[in-house]
Amino acid sequence: MRKNAKVHKLVFEEIRKILKDWTTATQVDKLCSKIAKEHNVLCGFKWVYNFPNNICISVNDVVVHWRAKKWLVFKDWDLATFDFGIKDKKVWINTDAAFSTIIGWKDKNPTGAKLIEANKKALHAWIAQAKAWNRVWDISHAIEKEIISAGFHVVKDLTGHWIWYELHEKPYIPNYWKAWAGQKLKAWMTLAIEPILGETSGKIVDEWDWEIFIEDGSLWCQYEHTILITDDEPEIII
Repeated sequence: MRKNAKVHKLVFEEIRKILKDWTTATQVDKLCSKIAKEHNVLCGFKWVYNFPNNICISVNDVVVHWRAKKWLVFKDWDLATFDFGIKDKKVWINTDAAFSTIIGWKDKNPTGAKLIEANKKALHAWIAQAKAWNRVWDISHAIEKEIISAGFHVVKDLTGHWIWYELHEKPYIPNYWKAWAGQKLKAWMTLAIEPILGETSGKIVDEWDWEIFIEDGSLWCQYEHTILITDDEPEIII
């Protein structure tokens, strides 16, 4: 996972370098493939559940899973999210991470900038709870509290998850307190935790293709890390 993370970080660094007005989703998708091939790893999302691209790119009201369509062109002020995974070729371990950013200057989209800041705070809240012998719902409650206190809404139908040989493994990690999510955390568990929040609504519309939308057409935001639970503080792998 740590080896994957080095390539993962490079991918995100290179994506940030090319992002500007008129950058295309196809450019980003090809960049991911190029870097993965250079480092002899696989783009972890490619063909999982038959997903056709190397990276999930979502813009504004598209919550998750927007494909890198040829006509998708970024514009100044867009709130864009890049969700990417890597699978190595030796032991087939996955890493998963995501970040959101404003295309152009963040002052062009102040609401989007506030969503990003709230999402980062939610991540810090779960990191504080991601310790051995705490429970999943401790993380979930911390995320929910931060999102609500910022005046935004939890997207309850989408969750974090365990991660190892498979990209998505059970149990899932909701972003709000849920009674069934009481499993104890133990050292050496690896989790992908991803606060997902909406501007004015947490309700989604799934049209049963790939893209899932915020119901009222408002903005959304996502950050994700793969972490390792230890006997002490959690390690952020990517």
